[in-house]
Amino acid sequence: MNFMKKSYVIILTATFLLGLASCGGKKAGDATQEAAAADAGTISKSVLTEEIKQETISLLTDLPASDIPQRIAAGEVEIAVGNLSYMLAPSKAAELTTASQKARALGIYIADYNVLRVLGQPLETIEGVLAKLTSDLDITFVLNTLKASPLPAGKDEIRGMLRAQEEAVINTLAANDKINVAVELLGGLAVENAYLYANPSLMVKGDISYVETLSDNMLKRFDILGEIVGDISAYYPELKTLNETLSLLPDKLTSVDTARKANAEISGIRNQLLK
Repeated sequence: MNFMKKSYVIILTATFLLGLASCGGKKAGDATQEAAAADAGTISKSVLTEEIKQETISLLTDLPASDIPQRIAAGEVEIAVGNLSYMLAPSKAAELTTASQKARALGIYIADYNVLRVLGQPLETIEGVLAKLTSDLDITFVLNTLKASPLPAGKDEIRGMLRAQEEAVINTLAANDKINVAVELLGGLAVENAYLYANPSLMVKGDISYVETLSDNMLKRFDILGEIVGDISAYYPELKTLNETLSLLPDKLTSVDTARKANAEISGIRNQLLK
């Protein structure tokens, strides 16, 4: 699957650099060398233009909605409260040392938080973990955004709430020059939803199309995230681990049966995000 036919970062960066040259901002030779550096994946973060940043934000906010929480709320997908051991242990947060690890873990815990909310489970412990991670990353507004969104009753309203929540987090992180944190967070969230999809405790009720749609949305999210990460990791080398991790998952998510057979592998991939 490939929903983004060309590398928008390379195209926009080359256009930007060559435009500078034509306006006298740079010598043509310098611009050509920098455009070549973009192709080679060695471009400086300082060349991250506002146009590229806005395009990245647009792609992130247009990611297909994660269907699992609202479908649990609607009773279309069921997960037994006693089978939540797949969720990342709260104690794991204390073991993390780098900002990238913490940003990915934050996304994982947000995915767990949203499932716990629709299941009506206590949130104090996971909110404590979210408070620690957002404080460590100096983005406490993320937790405030999550807590400020009351859980609606209807499936469509839950979808809209989660979409608005995700968009608010992305836009605020970008406004604080933390677009890489937004990408890491969304990568961790996507991986955690994939791990739930692979979990034997997830039961789908009714039409099999529910399962197919869950899979389609996940694959689209992974495809678009993979394209974004592959491009802007030229600016943020710390994203390369996430890029490598995301590329391992799509083949394992084509169906519930495929995902469940790969459960242990998906668990290992999630663990790799936090190393």
